[in-house]
Amino acid sequence: MFNETYKFSNGVEIPKLGLGTWLLDDGQAAQAVRDAVSIGYRHIDTAQAYMNEAGVGEGIRSCGVAREDLFITTKVAAEAKTYDTVTQSINESLSKIGLDYIDLLIIHSPQPWKEFREENRYFEENKEVWKAMEDAYMTGKVKAIGLSNFLQDDVENILTSCEIKPMVNQILAHVSNTPLELIEYCQKNSILVEAYSPIAHGAVLDHAEVKVIADKYGVSVAQLCLRYDIQLGLVVIPKTANPEHMRNNAELDFVISDEDIEVLKNVEHIQNYDEHSFFPVFGGKLK
Repeated sequence: MFNETYKFSNGVEIPKLGLGTWLLDDGQAAQAVRDAVSIGYRHIDTAQAYMNEAGVGEGIRSCGVAREDLFITTKVAAEAKTYDTVTQSINESLSKIGLDYIDLLIIHSPQPWKEFREENRYFEENKEVWKAMEDAYMTGKVKAIGLSNFLQDDVENILTSCEIKPMVNQILAHVSNTPLELIEYCQKNSILVEAYSPIAHGAVLDHAEVKVIADKYGVSVAQLCLRYDIQLGLVVIPKTANPEHMRNNAELDFVISDEDIEVLKNVEHIQNYDEHSFFPVFGGKLK
């Protein structure tokens, strides 16, 4: 089981490998948490928008491992853009998950999903959101705070007025779609980058060039993709409810050569995420 950690700027440790729970309902999420923890996972990622915080909480309480040995992330809904709505939503997340504190709380998106990457950047609103996050951090409700889907100027907007710097930016980053400039900018500012959908929701699994490199190391394409992100200094949170896939994803004790990392950085950009393409982060638009 791959169990290395990174440290945030405030000293809190986060496992480099976590379990994503997007698209799992409460029952599936509870079982996925139990299965993952029994395999050795200690990092679980959920969000208000996933509608499964209660299930994740049930899995945490019934997994047989002490709360303090687990690292739990949730995300403030993208639509919450005032101090009061964010404060209320944080309290609701704590209640739904059934925890006294959350290890990492992040803003799910700089804009509401229906306006994702559109003209209104919500700069002033996000400063207000961040103030609510800082206050939750100061009162001990959360151990670390960060961002998700923030572009460089979105991050800069927070840095201009924050008391506490963001510790994380969770972004889409995988072989065939790696925003290297944004990653470098965050890392230069001591902001750890987390990669969601590190296996491109399966869209990269049949990529011939990637498969050749995976075969060279005697690993699956999924393992190669996870190791690639980790070697770029990223946290990875592959989503699965399948214990066999969880085990496979956790077998990462190999090293990709510098030459092959460069090849993977320059793999042809993915054009289609198949059934996931309508989600905003994959280039679609919510109606």
